Amino acid sequence: MKLDKNKVAIGLSGGVDSTTAAYMLKEQGYEVVGVTMLLFDEYDDMGRAVEPSFVADAARVAKKLQIEHRVLDLRTFFEENIKDYFIEEYSRGRTPNPCVICNRKIKFGKFMEYAHEIGAYYIATGHYADVVYDDNTSRYRLMRGKANRKDQAYVMHSLSQEQLRHIIFPLSGIEDKSQVRKIALNVDPQIAKKKDSTGICFIPDGNHKRYMKENAPEKVKEGIFRHKDGKILGMHSGISNYTIGQKRGLGIDIAKGLFVIGIDSEKSEVILGDDKDTYSNGFIASRPNFIPFERPRGDIRAKVKVCHWGLFLDATISITDEGLARVEFDRPERAVTPGQAAVFYSDDEVIGGGIIESVIK
Repeated sequence: MKLDKNKVAIGLSGGVDSTTAAYMLKEQGYEVVGVTMLLFDEYDDMGRAVEPSFVADAARVAKKLQIEHRVLDLRTFFEENIKDYFIEEYSRGRTPNPCVICNRKIKFGKFMEYAHEIGAYYIATGHYADVVYDDNTSRYRLMRGKANRKDQAYVMHSLSQEQLRHIIFPLSGIEDKSQVRKIALNVDPQIAKKKDSTGICFIPDGNHKRYMKENAPEKVKEGIFRHKDGKILGMHSGISNYTIGQKRGLGIDIAKGLFVIGIDSEKSEVILGDDKDTYSNGFIASRPNFIPFERPRGDIRAKVKVCHWGLFLDATISITDEGLARVEFDRPERAVTPGQAAVFYSDDEVIGGGIIESVIK
């Protein structure tokens, strides 16, 4: 099918950000199609499956904007590619970042495929980020949005040039969330007052321990707390309940003052040590992706985040013979955690990133 550059499929969640983005696109003259992605089931107090409230909210927004509304059922794909990944990572003693994988495979993967199927050249979302085209390099570049305390470009570090070519971020120039809510009043006052969604979408209460126990009980097994010197300190409730750098909630009195410094999934052991043992000089990352260039020529200097809301760390990045990214900090950093996304920045530009596999002590 020939793609229409005036047609945009927007991920319409029924929230304030996507509502405002859809409104702005229509004001700019685009033919807008609202697409609500159905990713998982929701249940009432009796355990019966019900239609999520956000589907009705999105449909109401589309009606008020007088745009077409569609529901894209991705529940099976989401189960196999996001939920199963989440469970598997925790069972391996790692700390997953499902939002990063979801953005690559769902929001800018399956959703983009669907948009092209219905003839839309572009997709849009309510993310606070920006895509710009560099005439000198003939490449698309990914920038942070201008909004305070909003770094949603972080979860997009793995996007390809082909994906970036077809993305519009209407909220890229918004500097404060209050502006977004003010614009949303033009569509629906009730939506404009909605709270921001936070955390993991399929675990609304944020309790990943309970999620693991209910959905993968066979992977939540008791094991040993072991001190770094080899001494057994007690029993733990399952490696999925712990993460590198954790101090609180270990569940044994003898661990007072100790931190999680390692997790051995094969032996089902959680290794404890002192705070100084949580520090590392860098890490090795798999799946390195670079946006403004194919791969660096030699070492590059960058600011690095090792978790979404972490600090910007000065570091040197190089590519190993195996094609992995080796990142060395200027100063040791605490609690670098395998499974998390590491993202590389140059000022407000995301230049790439990868998935942390191991730390450099």
